[in-house]
Amino acid sequence: MIQSGAKVTVEETEAGTVISIFPEPKPWQVVVLSIWLMLWVFSGILGFVGGLKEMGADDFTFLLVFIGFWAYFTFYSVRSLVWLRVGAEFIRISEDTVDYKRSWNGFGRVKSYDIDTIKNLGVVNYEDKKFAKTYNDAFWTVGGEMIGFEYIGTKVAFGFKLSETQAKDIVKRIQRASKR
Repeated sequence: MIQSGAKVTVEETEAGTVISIFPEPKPWQVVVLSIWLMLWVFSGILGFVGGLKEMGADDFTFLLVFIGFWAYFTFYSVRSLVWLRVGAEFIRISEDTVDYKRSWNGFGRVKSYDIDTIKNLGVVNYEDKKFAKTYNDAFWTVGGEMIGFEYIGTKVAFGFKLSETQAKDIVKRIQRASKR
């Protein structure tokens, strides 16, 4: 499987420990995804225009399904390309909270989690989900969360494309902060 990785930086500040996770694709991966996206958009436009020209009474449903399928994959391809270029995850560990932000070139919402309410913190187990692990590790997806926990009945996952070593290190930092 062709994988991309993540670059992790750790900074100690007055507000707490700030962990930054940046996608680190190989340059050829960004080029290949860009070329694929251009071809996908071009072929979708050709398919749409060709479908409109030759459309009969029964072809409307087919064209509608085609456009939905095409738009879905266009959205997720653009999303992946933008993430690879400007995406980042920020985790701030303070005395009483873990703050998480999924940043798209500075845009994004900070979610705060009370450190005492976090349960079952650890590395996400993909042992019985081989397909999910393989798919999430692919460079053309935004996914591959490696760290997870339960928070007031909901599951939270983050840490895109981290190696297991990087994920374990971040988990240890959060666990140390919760014991203070």
